[in-house]
Amino acid sequence: MANDWDLVIRKVNDIVKSDKAVRTAITTVLAEQKTRIFSDGFDSKGTQIGTYSTAKTSVSKKQQSRNTGKTYFKGGYAEYKTLSGNNPGHVILKNFGQMQSDYTFQVLGKDQYGLGYTNDLNYNKSQWMEKKYGKSIFNQSKNEGEILEKVINSELEKSLR
Repeated sequence: MANDWDLVIRKVNDIVKSDKAVRTAITTVLAEQKTRIFSDGFDSKGTQIGTYSTAKTSVSKKQQSRNTGKTYFKGGYAEYKTLSGNNPGHVILKNFGQMQSDYTFQVLGKDQYGLGYTNDLNYNKSQWMEKKYGKSIFNQSKNEGEILEKVINSELEKSLR
């Protein structure tokens, strides 16, 4: 009986020393968050980030994700996004894919982790988008918090087997 308890205590001590469960959970939330923001176009409360402007605009060829064959859009940024294949009818934070690629798991310090940007330009764009649309886009959603908790619990249960 004592050997059984020793094994359990050793497993619990190993779990406490390891950050595997937390890292796995945050990485899982990262995938969910990227889909929510860059593919589905929702803020952290589950509402659409916004809609694209239909006011006439110009977009230089250099600033286009795909060459649309023109730089002036009578239908505004909404028309440009449609022609470039990135307009589901509402804002998604994806043009070239740079912001999406740079948004990653971050080690902030000893036993401190988060999600964010390694590139100041992309970080600044994210802050500008939140300000422009008046929404918390990059905060953790309720669903993502639940996923974080479920994955941590699952990983801890696996470790105790």
